[in-house]
Amino acid sequence: MMQPQLKLDGKVIAVETGRFPDGAVWARVVGTLPATASLMQIRAAGMKNMDDFMLLAQVVEAVRHCCDVRFSHLELPWLPYARQDRHMQPGDSFALKVFARQLNQLGFDKVWVLDPHSEAAAAIDNLVVIPQERCLLQSETLAAALRSGELQLVAPDAGALKKIHAVAQAVGAQEFATLTKQRNVATGELTGFRLVEGNVKGNAVLIVDDLCDAGGTFIGSAQVLREAGARSVSLYVTHGVFSKGVENLLNHGIDRIYTTTSLSHAEIASQRVEVIDINKIYNV
Repeated sequence: MMQPQLKLDGKVIAVETGRFPDGAVWARVVGTLPATASLMQIRAAGMKNMDDFMLLAQVVEAVRHCCDVRFSHLELPWLPYARQDRHMQPGDSFALKVFARQLNQLGFDKVWVLDPHSEAAAAIDNLVVIPQERCLLQSETLAAALRSGELQLVAPDAGALKKIHAVAQAVGAQEFATLTKQRNVATGELTGFRLVEGNVKGNAVLIVDDLCDAGGTFIGSAQVLREAGARSVSLYVTHGVFSKGVENLLNHGIDRIYTTTSLSHAEIASQRVEVIDINKIYNV
């Protein structure tokens, strides 16, 4: 269950959350609130479902019930339901649009999202996108390796090309490699991994994407890159679900992983896993 973080005019306000016996979630603000505030800031890190949304909505309602707030900002590192950003097959829903309608009802003046999965995120009112390159470059290790040319950028598919161009420009990289794959939208099965552009022979490469769930895309990509002569394969994803654990990737062709705390916990950090604190990203 998500734990919303609340500030009023820069002062941290305690929030308690829990669940009633019937399963419904509850949230309350602790202590006496001021009568007025210029800015309410809420960070909803790790929001995954509608229970988490209800916690956010209850905090917003609790504050506004007691306090006249002039401006309201939401930091929403991971955008829930962003993966279902259109109607993909008969009978399904455009879940991101459904979520956006609910979020918009809360009336935030700005909603700051890290590296959203889809351009359909524009359905959210007053959206402010923090781009992939800003997130990635908060890793001093990656920033140095990319700027020196020690690591070669790799886009995992055509959908990542726009973002990889921005990363390459930010670090001064002259070129990058591009992969392709095929996905069955009904089953999720991945096939047809191919390197379609770029020479990776003898290079240490870094696959860059916004999201990793089970990791099938990156395991398949690593195999293709190694067959093409890459000497090592690392992975950066802004949002690490890692539903099969980081070990599933590290044991199947990925040498190092870089991600943020938008979804992942700092505790997964190790010699082969670097976790970027989202505080560094939001405070830039």
